[in-house]
This record gives sequence, C-alpha cells and structure tokens, in this order.
Amino acid sequence: MPRHRLRDAVWASLHARLAGVPGIWKANAGALRRFIEAVVYVQRTGIAWDDLPGEFGRPPSVYRRFRRWSQQGIWDELFLGGIPTDALETAMLDATACKAQRYASGARGGGAEDLGRSRGGLTTKIHAVVDGLGRPLCFLLTPGQAADCRQALALLEGLVFERSIGDRGYDTDELRAWLKEQGIEAVIPAKRNRKQPIPHDRKAYQGRHKIENLGPHPVSTGQAA
Repeated sequence: MPRHRLRDAVWASLHARLAGVPGIWKANAGALRRFIEAVVYVQRTGIAWDDLPGEFGRPPSVYRRFRRWSQQGIWDELFLGGIPTDALETAMLDATACKAQRYASGARGGGAEDLGRSRGGLTTKIHAVVDGLGRPLCFLLTPGQAADCRQALALLEGLVFERSIGDRGYDTDELRAWLKEQGIEAVIPAKRNRKQPIPHDRKAYQGRHKIENLGPHPVSTGQAA
C-alpha cells in the first residue's frame, strides 16, 4: 500500500467518526476517503495544493473543501474528539544536536546564529516538547553545547499540563522545584550520581519513545494559487 494512503483499519475508524459529524457530504464513501487521503498527502509531503496529483481530484476543489472544514471546526472534532485526555495532559521533553557544515557560520548579514562547538563539532541543538501522542507543541534552537535542562523552563512555561516526562538530562533540583510549584508530576529518572535517588512512574516513562520518534512533518496550509 502506498505510504501516503490510509490503511483500511484507519479509514474505517475515521469513517465511523465522520458518520456522526453533521453538515458534511458523505453519501459517497469512496470520494470521501479520496478527499481525506488528499489532505493527508499534502500534510505529509508538504507540497503546494496546486501540485496535488490528479488522482485525488481537482486541487482547487480539494483545497476549498479542506478550508471549509477548517472554518467549521470539523478537523478539530474529527481528530481531537477521540484523543485520550491523558495525551493532552502530558508534556515530554527532549533535545538532539544537528551537525552543521563548516561554511554554515560567519556569513555577512546572517544575524544571530544558534551554532556552537560540542563533541560533534559545529552543531545546533533542537529542543522540543510534544504531547502524550508525540505531537509537537514547541521548539527551541540553541548552540550545540547548551545543556538540555537549562532550556526546560523556556519550553514549558505557558503550557498547560499535569505530567512532564524527560530523561536523566532533565534531573535538576531547579526543574523539579518548578514542576512541584506548578502542581505538575515529574516523570524523570534520577541521575546515577544522586545521593538519594528520586523515584518516578516507570510505566508512564515508557511512553517517552514518542518524542524520540519525532521526525519532520511538513505542513502546507497556504492558499492555492
């Protein structure tokens, strides 16, 4: 099955939800599925709406329907309505360093650069927060040598959640104190050099792989030309 098409089981679940959404045309299940797959294709590939393959229908028509659904809140009802509450109450932290080419710095007029020297050479570090389903909430760029834990508060402030999950790199007294003050559960393994290890919810921590699996998901929401 093509990578950008919906699996039958996924479509069956979406179709069942769409059946309960009023005000949309859904008499032709095949055409409805083709429209949903067109939207999925654009979101996953990041192409412009005008470049949508003809097998999905006329690009302007598909875009107008997508925009109409957005204005009516149908996408929110379709995808947020079935999300477990726990997913919206969890914020997971992580960071990764990206190696930069040696000519990436020093250009005239380049402005501020988030580049630094670390064990990997010239790098930029991407700090991210995702929810319980692994959906990105915000990003922050720093030079590669910046410590993960020092960016945690900048990432988390302003978000509403009840549980924070991070690896040992986020085990600091400052972050734990801030989370406790906010009434947020810290699911963070204690560093091995802590004299008095702090316990954490091991079952909840198993979900941290979702932020490690975070990859680029280009989104195109521009108007059709």
